[in-house]
Amino acid sequence: MNLYYAGLDVLRTSLLFVGGVAVFVGVARAVVEAVRFGPGPRVPRWILDHMSLGLEFFIGAGLLNLMLNPTWATVTTAAVIIVTRKLVTLSLGQLARGS
Repeated sequence: MNLYYAGLDVLRTSLLFVGGVAVFVGVARAVVEAVRFGPGPRVPRWILDHMSLGLEFFIGAGLLNLMLNPTWATVTTAAVIIVTRKLVTLSLGQLARGS
């Protein structure tokens, strides 16, 4: 059973790493684009896409953490990540549309 929990912990850590890399790459790409060509509608779109993808990985890691350690703290952490993802998607989506 310890091997099972160790595998889930490795998977959770991998999801957090991949999510962090996705967010970092999106923001770095948007910064490079903004410096090269100036601010435009593509910059928030890239940030939105990569942040949404990264937060999806964070949601998966949060749910795995909930399986490994089912406490109220992990429930609230997963809920906060989901709410943050929705708020980022809504706010950057409006910015990308030019509203």
